[in-house]
Amino acid sequence: MWGFGKHIALDASLAILAAQESMDIEEIREKLLNFKGIKKRFDIVSTQKDSVIIDDYGHHPTEIKATFESVKEYARLKGFDKITAIWQPHKYSRTIDNLEEFIKCFDGADELIILPVWAASEKHRDIDFEKEFKGYNLTMADNIRRAHNNITVIKDKKDMQTLDRGLIIGFGAGDITYQIRGTN
Repeated sequence: MWGFGKHIALDASLAILAAQESMDIEEIREKLLNFKGIKKRFDIVSTQKDSVIIDDYGHHPTEIKATFESVKEYARLKGFDKITAIWQPHKYSRTIDNLEEFIKCFDGADELIILPVWAASEKHRDIDFEKEFKGYNLTMADNIRRAHNNITVIKDKKDMQTLDRGLIIGFGAGDITYQIRGTN
């Protein structure tokens, strides 16, 4: 089975159980062996000796927490001592309604970079991310830019820092996928 983490193993197990209603076990096995995963779920977009960049669609705290547990294990296995999470909150309503869980789901990040909320047609609502996420090594940014194997963090149209080592993962359902893939 392609993928990494307990949640992937659980999903595969449930898929096997459901598929047994209409397929024999050999057909299920063949299909699982050929399944290459879903784009934007733990999608490794760059890998180097000193860094890995991952794009993940997670935009709900339960998704992010499950993926982040896998990220920590993956970083450990790869020998990385730094995990940087870049999060683009998706919708003001979802962020506010789930704020307490969002605060918890990045536990273990060495650095958390928060981009502006991807509003998805909602009106702007104030969220004090600096106050709410004060327990993290937090950077508030306007956007990111990927060039080759580096991520540049941008605020007020100025380059703030370059991420070029450790495990770097972007979470979100907005345009973060284009930013982290270098197609923006």
